[in-house]
Amino acid sequence: MVLDFFRSSGHSAIEEVEAKLVQMVTDSFQVYDGAMEALFGAGKSKATKKELRSTDRGINLAEQEVRRMLMLHVSIHESVDLPLVLVYMSIVKDVERIGDYAKNIYDLVRYGADFSEAPDREELERYRGAVGQLITDAADVFSQRDTEAAQKLISKADGFLDEYDAHVKAMFRFEGAPADAVARALYYRFLKRITAHIMNFLTGLVMPVDRLDYYDEPKEDRA
Repeated sequence: MVLDFFRSSGHSAIEEVEAKLVQMVTDSFQVYDGAMEALFGAGKSKATKKELRSTDRGINLAEQEVRRMLMLHVSIHESVDLPLVLVYMSIVKDVERIGDYAKNIYDLVRYGADFSEAPDREELERYRGAVGQLITDAADVFSQRDTEAAQKLISKADGFLDEYDAHVKAMFRFEGAPADAVARALYYRFLKRITAHIMNFLTGLVMPVDRLDYYDEPKEDRA
């Protein structure tokens, strides 16, 4: 187990970093959920835009704070869990990107997308629920440092990646309005990126340092 092997007990700063990473994922879900509510019927509003941007800004600030805490940890401790610090330095960016792509979903609403009466709403909703559950499960798995559950969750999420690509490809043959095809292609693209960043976040539990960000690559290009 990567984290347990390198993690020194008693280092409250590292525990605080872990808690902050989990909170960032939780906050990312709030951005995601708010954006999805708007896309599936609530529509755009100044209040929603303000709330999502505020939460996303908090995630960005938390990323900076995590990095400062890690640098301070390296500076003041004679015995440093350097591999663990490198892991957290890497995966904190993945967590920040989850919030960014969730915010991009709200941009679809700003541009006029509305899935509330879409003929394929049931399928669109299914992926909405699957990714939302993935985000919340990832926060729980990481907080418990459950490597077995993390590997199962990564494998489950990996199965979705090809499905997202298939949906994007299908939009080139979409028979409806071009704007609807664009909205769906971007929707599935954003879901793919959120999924990949969640998987990368979980690699902090199961992968050595040199193989972090493994799931940013297409399957055929993974070393």
